[in-house]
Amino acid sequence: MQNISKFYFIIIPFLLFHTGIYASDISVQLSNSNKGFSLYRSGKKLVEVENIQFDFRNADSVKVISKTEQQIELLTYYPWISPRGTEETVQKQDTLWMNIDTNFIHVFAAPKWAREVQIVLKDLGGNYYGLQETLYPDNKKSPNLRHTTMDVEIQPESYRYHENCASVHSAFFFNSLGYASFFDSFSSGQYRLAQEGKTVLTHNTGKLNWYIFTGNYKTIYNDYYSIIGTPKYVPDWFCGPVIWRDENTGSKQILDDAKRFTELHIPITAMFVDRPYSDGANGWSKMDFSAHYSHPEKWISELNNKYGVELMTWVASATFGDTDFPGLLAGKMCYFDLTNKDAVAEFHRRLESNQYEYGVKGHKLDRADETFPLPEDWADKTDDYSKRNKYPYLYARVTDSLLNQAWGRDNANFARAAYQRSQPYLTAVWGGDVRANWDGLASNISNAMRCSFMGFPDWGTDVGGYLGEGYISPELYTRWLQFGLWTGFYEIKLDGSGGRGRERTPWQYDEAFQKRYAQILTERMKLIPYIYSMLNNSAETGPLMKPMAMVYPEDKRFTNTWDQYIFGEAFLVAPLYSAQNSRKVILPEGNWYDFYSHKKYTGGQTIEVTKSMEEFPVFMKAGSIHAEGQIIAGNSKNWQKTKNYVDLYVVAGGSCSFDLLDPASNTKTHIRVIKSGDKNYEVHIPANALIQNLYVISSDKLSRVTKNGEKNKFELAGTASYCIKNVSGSSLVLTFE
Repeated sequence: MQNISKFYFIIIPFLLFHTGIYASDISVQLSNSNKGFSLYRSGKKLVEVENIQFDFRNADSVKVISKTEQQIELLTYYPWISPRGTEETVQKQDTLWMNIDTNFIHVFAAPKWAREVQIVLKDLGGNYYGLQETLYPDNKKSPNLRHTTMDVEIQPESYRYHENCASVHSAFFFNSLGYASFFDSFSSGQYRLAQEGKTVLTHNTGKLNWYIFTGNYKTIYNDYYSIIGTPKYVPDWFCGPVIWRDENTGSKQILDDAKRFTELHIPITAMFVDRPYSDGANGWSKMDFSAHYSHPEKWISELNNKYGVELMTWVASATFGDTDFPGLLAGKMCYFDLTNKDAVAEFHRRLESNQYEYGVKGHKLDRADETFPLPEDWADKTDDYSKRNKYPYLYARVTDSLLNQAWGRDNANFARAAYQRSQPYLTAVWGGDVRANWDGLASNISNAMRCSFMGFPDWGTDVGGYLGEGYISPELYTRWLQFGLWTGFYEIKLDGSGGRGRERTPWQYDEAFQKRYAQILTERMKLIPYIYSMLNNSAETGPLMKPMAMVYPEDKRFTNTWDQYIFGEAFLVAPLYSAQNSRKVILPEGNWYDFYSHKKYTGGQTIEVTKSMEEFPVFMKAGSIHAEGQIIAGNSKNWQKTKNYVDLYVVAGGSCSFDLLDPASNTKTHIRVIKSGDKNYEVHIPANALIQNLYVISSDKLSRVTKNGEKNKFELAGTASYCIKNVSGSSLVLTFE
């Protein structure tokens, strides 16, 4: 019996030459046997596929059946051995498609007889990044995975490298040659990268669903998100400092923490309560607030109204042995079957009546990466090879749905375990149970880089560490607070693992440290307009924390760099992760300005930077725009009455643009800078009630400013900095000497 297979090329627009297919500046060239193909962009070969195997067997032959303006049809013949023990080999013919878009291709096949798919690529010399957050292999911090073998499956908790439970995985890798590979499946797999001249991608499924994205990082991630969905909205209050304890004693302690932070003028915008806070098994299974948290309508309202702070809670998709819940899977954890409608409905009922009704606006999603029974049937008949990867995705999707029903888009959920396609349903991921020491901080920086390569836009660290005692040295705490400032999700842990040991609340330290703590978190509050805008435009601009090899893939100096990154599009951040106050920083080409001193550095060199505890190695890119100001006050409304505002910062050096997003009006303001000649810049700022002043940073002297065609005043605002006031709705021309 034979099933006819067809290999389609869909081209928009198309140019057809011989057996090569061209779309925009992409071209696909079939091999002489038609069993493989090469992908080119602008004449450069990016990918060479030697063959595609099913059940580890090459095709016997591949024939071109027909060609039209929009597709090529191929007939493929694969050998297949009967699984019934006869060892009889028959020939199978099944349909394959290849769709070619402007910047990416999609290869698809679904033979019913196949159980494994294997893609064999010739190693063309590029470096590989992504696939998993865990520092595999051997706890190495370099994100470069060349010459490694990677398992594409979320593992149980006992399978952990540094950092423990850093559990973000994906069948997505970024290659320095200018492409990314995405196998769109929850099925487990194994990738052998650049070994013996080949890269081999294997998945435990007979369905081939493979994308190759090409271009720079913006193009790649924009196309990736067009396939999996736009990343989830991030509310402004989730962009500010978030504090929590591993074990609270009750609502009184939560309110006391909010009060003490407010008395010290340390700004926060949200808190979350970890388990145990509920009745039932493991302090959770009833999903309510226990007696220690009685009258949640009162204390949550006080958090919201008196302190301007939102509340989130820890949740798990398991009842820990409590069987009073429908749709449970077998095993001691009693996981919910998240494909069982009764289980999801009960989860919703309990959270709605016990939490959302009182003002809970978000959740920490825990425990989805622990052991659950693979052989147990799910309602949707998910196969065993897909369960570990699919479950965290379902967890994100279900909780997102429940929160959206209660709060619309004004909600947040964050997880330690995540897999591809979770991004539209998950606000952020955090870097697992990090060790509370210098190497834990360093390792978590590397975890962040790997997550960004996988296309997770918003990442955070347990500031101060999770594992170990609470109290840490002021030096380690300061550097961790500073690193957290320059991450997407800024969550700060106030106690030790399980609440043990001396806590690390700021009042456990001296007055000088408390002031430094307040200064760092105040700086974060000022950056929220930029962070909010970048996170909620990540479908266009990519992940917030961009690894150097992502932005500068052709610069060999960044091949193994894990300890510095581009933040948004305007900043280079180089964290300090040892007791030393100095480090080397590799500067890309172009000019860079120190964020604090405005000292100018010429790019293309490695510099030694020393920073006191009051500063951090951060540099602004010449030819960039960022925003600072206030779009949310949090608890700072209790000591300062500043109205919401935004100031714009233009670092002279080239043409650039920035989209400012306003959460109150849900509007986007597109600001443009156009360099005209060596000394002139046009700055176009549409009308926006939030925008007040423009700060221009340049080592050149500003000599003249015109606003809307008329000469305008400006003033010196510090070293290499100038201020132009009231610029909303203005077209400015800046002239430098």
